[in-house]
Amino acid sequence: MANLILLFLLNITQVLGDIWLSKAMKQFGEVNLVNSESWIPLIIYLLTNFWIWLGVIFLMLSLGLYLTVISKLDLSYVLSMHSLTYLLNAFFAWLILDETISNIRLIGTLIITIGVLIVGLSKSLYEDRKNHNFHLALVGLSLSFYQYKTWLAIVIIALADSTGDLCLARGMKQIGEVNLKSIKSLVQQIGEIIINRLIIVGVFCQTIAFLSFISVLSWADVSFVRPATALTYVCSILGAKFWLKEKVSLGRFIGIIFIVIGLIVNR
Repeated sequence: MANLILLFLLNITQVLGDIWLSKAMKQFGEVNLVNSESWIPLIIYLLTNFWIWLGVIFLMLSLGLYLTVISKLDLSYVLSMHSLTYLLNAFFAWLILDETISNIRLIGTLIITIGVLIVGLSKSLYEDRKNHNFHLALVGLSLSFYQYKTWLAIVIIALADSTGDLCLARGMKQIGEVNLKSIKSLVQQIGEIIINRLIIVGVFCQTIAFLSFISVLSWADVSFVRPATALTYVCSILGAKFWLKEKVSLGRFIGIIFIVIGLIVNR
């Protein structure tokens, strides 16, 4: 029950963080990182805008919850249970940001959500089965990535975010399960987290993903961008298998296919 509560809070804080950041960047307008003259106004805006700070606070809370749950559970399972954020993002984007959620976008989001859920549920359904042909699931996206700057930004977000996920998970496995019952042990673990090299690299990678995410929100709807970043799950699941040595079953491979189909529909 405690783990389910943590996962629920993780989803809520992630979604609200995304919504407040999207609200702020829509007010700022489209970011042009190629033009260096626009950097100073952007930096000033990021440092002084209320919605940016509110979004960052919620995402920092989400990061703390994320580090806690990945110290207890498999990365692939945690990421799959994070799928609720896609539907919540669409709902809050419609409710708070007045974004128009088309039927095709909603269908794509639902397919992605189903795919991510299958990835998680497959742990108990297909644990003894294996499949190594994951790369076939990526073929359907190869023609789409280079057509739009939004997709290019999403690829950068996915690669940076998944690398960060894997480094954070590996680092937290080295440190051990977070102990919330003893303040002394918790303070000691926080100290270990701060100096752990993998944690530092993971935070750096996720900072890159965060800055890219902010940029793309200045011209694209969060109800499109967040489901599209499900590409992160594909990269993270592959990394979880080959680097973290987690078991990735046939069910998770089927879930990845759903994610890819959802990405193609959602574009």
